[in-house]
Amino acid sequence: MLRTLAILLLSLPLPAAAATTPQIAAGSQVLWLQPDGTVWASGDAEPVRGDDDLRPRKTFRRIEGLTRIVTVAINHDASDSAAAIDADGALWLWGELGELACTTEQCKLPPHQPRRFEALGSVRAVALGRRHLLAIGRDGRLRSVGSNALGQLGSGPLLNESPMQARLPRVIDAIPDAVAVAAQGDTSLVLRSDGTVWGMGSARWGLLGEAGRWRPLDFADPPQAEPLRIAGLAGIVAISVGRFHGLALDRDGRVWGWGANESAQLATPAVDLTVRAPQSLAGLDEAAAIAAGDDYSLVLKRDGSVWARGGNVYGTLGDGGDELEGDLRRVAALDGRNVAELFAGDYNAFARLADGRMLGWGTNGATVGGFDAAGDDTTVLPAVLDRERQPAPASAAVKAGAAAFQFAVELGSDETAEHIELWIDGRRSAGFDLDRATPRSRRGQVVIELPPGIHAYELRGETRQSGAPPQTLQGRGAIVVTAKGVEAQFRARAAAQGLLSAYRQSIALLRAFTPLDGRADLQAGVAPPVPLLDAYEKQLGRRLPKTYRDALRTIGPFSLGVAGEHYPAVALFAPAQLRTLDEWVAQALQDVAAPGVDGPASRDQEVLDRFRVFAAELQPARERLAAGWKSERLAALFPEAVYLIVPEWPILCEGRRARQRLADFFDVQQDEDSGEEHYFGWAGSADCELDLIAALNQAVFDHYTSAARANGVVFVRADLSPYERAVLSPERTDAAGAPAVDLRLSGGEAVTEY
Repeated sequence: MLRTLAILLLSLPLPAAAATTPQIAAGSQVLWLQPDGTVWASGDAEPVRGDDDLRPRKTFRRIEGLTRIVTVAINHDASDSAAAIDADGALWLWGELGELACTTEQCKLPPHQPRRFEALGSVRAVALGRRHLLAIGRDGRLRSVGSNALGQLGSGPLLNESPMQARLPRVIDAIPDAVAVAAQGDTSLVLRSDGTVWGMGSARWGLLGEAGRWRPLDFADPPQAEPLRIAGLAGIVAISVGRFHGLALDRDGRVWGWGANESAQLATPAVDLTVRAPQSLAGLDEAAAIAAGDDYSLVLKRDGSVWARGGNVYGTLGDGGDELEGDLRRVAALDGRNVAELFAGDYNAFARLADGRMLGWGTNGATVGGFDAAGDDTTVLPAVLDRERQPAPASAAVKAGAAAFQFAVELGSDETAEHIELWIDGRRSAGFDLDRATPRSRRGQVVIELPPGIHAYELRGETRQSGAPPQTLQGRGAIVVTAKGVEAQFRARAAAQGLLSAYRQSIALLRAFTPLDGRADLQAGVAPPVPLLDAYEKQLGRRLPKTYRDALRTIGPFSLGVAGEHYPAVALFAPAQLRTLDEWVAQALQDVAAPGVDGPASRDQEVLDRFRVFAAELQPARERLAAGWKSERLAALFPEAVYLIVPEWPILCEGRRARQRLADFFDVQQDEDSGEEHYFGWAGSADCELDLIAALNQAVFDHYTSAARANGVVFVRADLSPYERAVLSPERTDAAGAPAVDLRLSGGEAVTEY
């Protein structure tokens, strides 16, 4: 399936401190060079991706070991090797060609790990062939290394060369002034400072011009061991090479093409096995940039328009079509997008916009260079590359503190069409009409900016399923935009006015924009005065734990939520509310569903059923523990089921408090050393290192965010980097048969979610 392609990676100046210009190098994998100098990869499971994961993927992950990178390259014909140059000019190799950087016969590093090629020195441009590479040193001299079977290194072919011979870099003295290089298979192309183009190695498909001596139907592949000037090319400023054809851009803006034309990538009509000498391509004057793909050509004109021609089976021409071949056409979907640079892969293409964002189109399968995890395997129109890692243009509003997030929608698997609108603060902010019958409208996304604060939103829409009447979609909630994150905001509020007051104020502010159900209500009492606590301790005959007294005096008794409900429940009880163990068991037995009630039993019900079975055996333990219940049991945290703050056995925890699920007290456990059974198995499993006040603060915050999320509230940080942009998308829920939609957050704010 893999087919030969290589594109030129132009020599770039190496800034000392400026951000790197984003780039793409694509074959069966996609390398994405980020503005911060890191490299991220997706696509087929090969060492080029920089990991040893055996699963193809369309999501990008960072390649470890690469920093301050300024340019990247892939050998497209094999798609098994990659290279990168850092800001110091060091060349890094990984994949099959990584062995060239080894100093011994046996490489110690795994093939997916980048290796620095020390012997090559400092370079500023690189191109990879099937088994060789070309690099331009900072002195302008051309260096080559690897296989030289067909003279692709610019000197006489080596017969029976050893692996160590292939690793020895050589300088091509015949070209002392190289400014750009390109490679494809066993062919090498070089652009010199005088604007001429030279080639060496394989002359197949006419890539070395008419003087390359290759003709159609030749079964031999005559090598060109010395650099050969490609006649007809002069005043050239950029070159790019595809699987069977080459492109060149001259200083006047004309585009030149040569080689094969089997997919009309050079001219119409398409003619197989016809070698074409370099000629000016019609309709492509006033060009600013070029990129040669597998069997197609891309040109960026000086007016900002993008033009394409050639093979379009996978939508690589970017106009929504998928025909075998295409004549010259304008990529209308890129009009007005301010395209700055083009990159061509095997069967997909990419455009960098002036604001740094990347768009991709063409094949999107994970094994053939996938780049959009949420997209189909073929993306016939330009789509935002990896929507969760797109660099954002810094608008004036964002610079002033506003949050920028993506609102993204996509047809569900059961939907044929959908109309959806997002209204924020009473204004329509976005709207999409999606239709499964039209590939280009199955998904949509837009960037929205909001200043810090709380914003009411509404979702309005209609969805249609095959053979079913339309259904109305509606929902509402709030978007909370915070400068440093909702947790930092809540913590600051709690530090200034107290935990419970901070909770009341946070809930009250939300209720001004969206309704919240009653389980978000706070039930709080008055903190018991010190004399009352002293009197209670005197009655017990012992002191209460200091952490418990501190929590009562600092926070006060309160309760939030109901145990077992969707929200995590939290409570701190006053001493008078503490019950004996017998009282708790009796009440718990009454709360269990009566026999015969339909539906699965809860975990607590199963535990209590087991308690009945072991009632006789538990009796001695119950009597022993019930005597100390009032002085030793402190009810506090209630997420998931029921939690207690309890003191551990002094010999194990030295009087410190521990947290353990109450239901776990009824599990039968056996001591591994003595074989003794413990029916209240708490001693060996509880956490003795617990700061009660800190635990309550965290639990109340978790309840706040979870209760808000369950009522359609989302939290977005305004200080996110461009790589952490939050994505909000409609999430449909069916409540009592009436479809409703809320906003679902992915990325951007790590807060508790249940």
